[in-house]
Amino acid sequence: MSDKEMLLILERENQRLKQDNEMLQKTIVQMRSTLNRLIARYITESRTEH
Repeated sequence: MSDKEMLLILERENQRLKQDNEMLQKTIVQMRSTLNRLIARYITESRTEH
């Protein structure tokens, strides 16, 4: 395998990893938002019960 071919393969892999990372970051943001809403709901409900 030539250096150019290897470079092309590595660049493609790098791009794929960047896309995966971006998707995972968006998932984390969404999970954090959901967790914050659940915590807020739990706090609100626990206050109304007492």
